Amino acid sequence: MSTEVASDLVANVAKVLVSVGDAVSAGDELALLESMKMEIPVLAEEDGTVTDVRVQEGDVVQEGDVLVVLD
Repeated sequence: MSTEVASDLVANVAKVLVSVGDAVSAGDELALLESMKMEIPVLAEEDGTVTDVRVQEGDVVQEGDVLVVLD
């Protein structure tokens, strides 16, 4: 079962920290968003393997946009 990790706010993607195929654990940082000069880490909510990275550095994301998909 896939888990979509989405943005909680409108932000710029400052860094993408994972690639397809990476194994992640709950609490691992997947990406770093920047909003209003604050950096907000995007964390894995559960253990899994990255199956899709839907953003790249420099993208602007909206609230609810899917950033990473875990399986």
